[in-house]
Amino acid sequence: MKKLMVDFKNLDNQEAILISLTGGLVSKSAMDFKRDIINLVEDNAKDCYINISNVEAMDVSGVNALAMVHKATERAGNKLVIVSSDANPADEFLMLTKFNEYLNFARA
Repeated sequence: MKKLMVDFKNLDNQEAILISLTGGLVSKSAMDFKRDIINLVEDNAKDCYINISNVEAMDVSGVNALAMVHKATERAGNKLVIVSSDANPADEFLMLTKFNEYLNFARA
């Protein structure tokens, strides 16, 4: 499994930011990601799209990170959308844990 890589892109046609993840959203990397993205969301008045299509592995700390970022985004008055594909193992994990019913999803 690769280390978590995070790429940021402002979406010019929307007041939004796209965050693309590659690698593993697990353990310490998930906790660091959660902290950094919550700080970004609280300081930034934009909607947030997180693309997890290239996430190779996710554990409960990764699910927690997405849920807490979702909560922080809503608290800031914005929305969070998780972008994924059916074939992604992280997407399957979110479906099995029923977090797909709590988070906003869009298909890649």
